[in-house]
Amino acid sequence: MDTSTNNDDQRFDNFPPIGGLMVSKMVAEDQLQPGFMYREKRTGPEDSGWRIFSGLESEEYTDDPNNAGIYAPATILKIDPSIGDILLKGVGSVYEKSEDGTTWNKVTDFDMEDDYMVTHRLTDEWTIEINNLFERAVEESGSLLYTTGDKSVRLNIWNDEGKSKEDLYNDYKRHAETRDQSEDKTLQLFDFSDEEIARVGYLIREGDGIKGYGVIYGFSLIDNEILMATLYFDEDEDIDWAIETWKNIKINPLQQLKV
Repeated sequence: MDTSTNNDDQRFDNFPPIGGLMVSKMVAEDQLQPGFMYREKRTGPEDSGWRIFSGLESEEYTDDPNNAGIYAPATILKIDPSIGDILLKGVGSVYEKSEDGTTWNKVTDFDMEDDYMVTHRLTDEWTIEINNLFERAVEESGSLLYTTGDKSVRLNIWNDEGKSKEDLYNDYKRHAETRDQSEDKTLQLFDFSDEEIARVGYLIREGDGIKGYGVIYGFSLIDNEILMATLYFDEDEDIDWAIETWKNIKINPLQQLKV
C-alpha cells in the first residue's frame, strides 16, 4: 500500500496555524500551480495576509471578488508543496516562480498598499519610525512588540534616576564588551551615539530549536532613562533593517521643543 500521499496530507494538515490564504480560484479550483504570491498586512486574526495567484489572471479576473476564496494552508500545499517554506516568510514578502516553473524568486519591486513609513509616539520622550506593515501589540509582560513574523522589535523603557547619559553610556558599553560569552557569543559590537542619544549594543545569534535568527540588543540612552530595543531577524541580509530601525528610535520633537 502506498502511504506517501497520506503522509503528505498529514504533514500539511499539521502546518503551523498561520491563518487563511486568499487564493485565486484558478489555483484552488482549476488546480493550476501558483506562480505569484505576496503577504500583506492581515485584515484580522484569521487572515494570514497571503494572496496567491497562478500568474495567468487578468486584471478583470482579479478585480472580481468571486474569483478568489479563503483556504486553509493544507488545501493549497496539496496543490503545490513548494510554497511551504515561503508561507512562513513575513509580512511584506513577495515571490514569483521562475519561467521554467521550478524555483521561487524573491521580488523586490512590488508595491503594497500598507508599505510606507510611519512615526509612532512611544512616550513623552521617545518616538519610533517603522514600516506600517509591522503589527503592533502590547505583550503580557508590558513590552511593546512590532512584528511582521520574520522581523520583530521588542521595546522596553525604564528609568535610572540620577544617572547622566554619559554614566549610562559607560555602564552599557561595559556591559556589551564584558557580557558572558558562554551561551551566546557576541558577533559584533555597535556604537551609534550622537549628541542627543547614546546608542550601544551587540549582535548575537539565538534559536528556538527549529530555526536560528540574529538578535541585536540595542540600548538608547538619555539622562536618567534607558530604552532597550531587541531586534530579531531571520535573514542575515536584514541586519541593515535592524540597525536602521534602532537608529529610527529618536527623541520626540515636542520634547526637544520643551527642553
